[in-house]
Amino acid sequence: MKVYVTQGHEEGIGLEVFFKTCLFLNPKELVHIQLLAFKAGVLESLISLRLPFEIHDDSIELAHVKIPATWLDKVAHSQSFTALELGMRLAESGGVLYTLPTSKDQFPGYAGHTEYFRHVYKKPELGMFFSSPDLQMLLVTDHVAISQLSEVLTEKRIFETLLNAYQTLSRWDWPTKKFLVAGLNPHAGENGIIGSEDSRVANAVKQIHDKYNLDITGPFPGDTMLKEKKSPEDVLVYLFHDQGLSLFKGLQGFVGSNITLGLPYPRFSPDHGTSFHLFSKNEADYRGCQFSLNQAMLVLMRMIHGQDSSHQSKSSQPKKR
Repeated sequence: MKVYVTQGHEEGIGLEVFFKTCLFLNPKELVHIQLLAFKAGVLESLISLRLPFEIHDDSIELAHVKIPATWLDKVAHSQSFTALELGMRLAESGGVLYTLPTSKDQFPGYAGHTEYFRHVYKKPELGMFFSSPDLQMLLVTDHVAISQLSEVLTEKRIFETLLNAYQTLSRWDWPTKKFLVAGLNPHAGENGIIGSEDSRVANAVKQIHDKYNLDITGPFPGDTMLKEKKSPEDVLVYLFHDQGLSLFKGLQGFVGSNITLGLPYPRFSPDHGTSFHLFSKNEADYRGCQFSLNQAMLVLMRMIHGQDSSHQSKSSQPKKR
């Protein structure tokens, strides 16, 4: 099993931060890495690092560090999309998918990785999960226009997203304590005074609490929910993109992981974008990539040692009351 690393946008900082991160991995970890990339983009990023390197048929040697690689030659729509398609196929056979940042215009008709995954696997409940040293966060919806939220944010969607997240994190032996769910409206709707949408949240939370042995509460007012968090292992659940990520990135910066929950394999990515303005300048901060790649490696090791499987163990299944 391996962590399959897809190259991301060829003019972004993804390859730079990945190569910098590899310098901190030991040889026993590096053998479980497989970069999927085009040589031209790799070459430009390597030159910018100003370190000795050699490109081989099946690997890169960077400052005496060997990084396994698979070279791509035919482009389907875009380089990053081509690498992603191969990474998905390989991860489906066993392993972890790790995607370096790309731009939304690289996807044919989709707003990004998560939307494309939902289309391919026909799973609208796939969750966008963010993890940092001090904060865990789940989004029920992500790249949805505010005008469409009321239509998309159904009780069924909330329930299925929460259950999918719990099952996936349990299967990975991911440390969580409780789930705290935000309301949609100011003050979580004030019992219907400020909109009735939060009754959907309350019903979904009650349903999953009553049916499964899950410590979950809400809805809480979004502006005060952070005060309810008592442990770094508590999961804050927000209903839309900026409601959660404004807080996450404001507190954590870019040292974090963007994780997709519910795929046939674990998928990780650094929690930052392409930063085109830094391309080939050797100025990109690699710490977000280092943090998220270390998390991906930890999940892979659990898989290798039998702590994860394609079928959930009884211990990872929600327990009915």
